[in-house]
Amino acid sequence: MSKVEVYLDDEQISNLKSILSQSEYGIHVLFENKLISDVFKTPFSEDDFFQVENIKEVQAQLLKLLHLKGLTEKRNFIFSLSKADQHRLVRAYFYIIENNLRSTQKHQH
Repeated sequence: MSKVEVYLDDEQISNLKSILSQSEYGIHVLFENKLISDVFKTPFSEDDFFQVENIKEVQAQLLKLLHLKGLTEKRNFIFSLSKADQHRLVRAYFYIIENNLRSTQKHQH
C-alpha cells in the first residue's frame, strides 16, 4: 500500500497528540467504553481489515474526524456512522495507538 500524506494544522496536530497521549493511559475520549468492548467482542479478520478498499474507507473517516475541531464534534461524527464503520474506526484507532507506542519505545524486543 502506498504511503498517504495528511496535512493538519497546528491545532489539529496538538489535538491528535493529546488524544494519543491519553490513550497510552487507557483513556479513550473519542469512544464510549461499550463501543470499544463491543468491537473487541466481535470476531474479525485482519486480512479483511487490511484490504485496500477497507483501508481507503477508514482513512477517509479518520481524515474527516481529524479535521473536526472539538471533542463533541468528533464524538457526534463517530455516533453518526454505521455500526460497521464505528467498529472499523475503533480498530484503526487501536492500530494507531499500538504503532505509536511501538515507535516511542526505547528498546524494541
